[in-house]
Amino acid sequence: MTALTSSLEITKLAHEMHVDEADLAFLAASSPDDLRELRGIVSHAMFSRHESRVKGLAAVSTKLPAPVVAKITELAMGPMLSARVAAVMDPVDAAKLAGHLKPQFLAELSVHLDPSRVKGIVAKLDQAVVVDIGRRLLAAGHVLTLARFTGVVSPEVSLQVLEGASGAEILQVAVFLDDPSVLDPILADLSDETLAAVVAATADHGEAADALLAALSAENRARIAALA
Repeated sequence: MTALTSSLEITKLAHEMHVDEADLAFLAASSPDDLRELRGIVSHAMFSRHESRVKGLAAVSTKLPAPVVAKITELAMGPMLSARVAAVMDPVDAAKLAGHLKPQFLAELSVHLDPSRVKGIVAKLDQAVVVDIGRRLLAAGHVLTLARFTGVVSPEVSLQVLEGASGAEILQVAVFLDDPSVLDPILADLSDETLAAVVAATADHGEAADALLAALSAENRARIAALA
């Protein structure tokens, strides 16, 4: 199970560093805890890089009309730099700016965000916007990004994002959760049909599915056992 957890952590680390997983294969023997700690260090380092310039851009953005800043953001800054700036902006200003950005750009930007740094912004966005972004991420296959944001949005929002998703897609999001406990209220409100599809998908995910099931509440495990 440790090897499996380490593999998942390497996937998350590769996503954080924007490199291919194969480039980090040498870390396979590392413990999950060490890899998780390394991911935190890398995240902090990448966020801190050019931090003064990023804060300068954030400060300038407050002096211009939001529609103008939005146009500059989409045409000149791109998703990655925009994500860095968003992380240091006042949540109210950032949410106001988000209202002028195209939904597809917001989805692309989200891939580069650290959800723990933008909780305040997400909380101020219209729920329909958050759901739309989540569905765009799901459609593009960004299940790891969705898993990271599942920890900072409400179960209601997560359920709306996953509405219509296949059992395999829901399971893929679930196995990448840093805290599997956030899955309990989501599974509790899934229909029997959808949950049965998730259970069926576990056959293709072996130990990852077993580890996930072990972390669920007794109530959810009992329901899954009944469906299985």
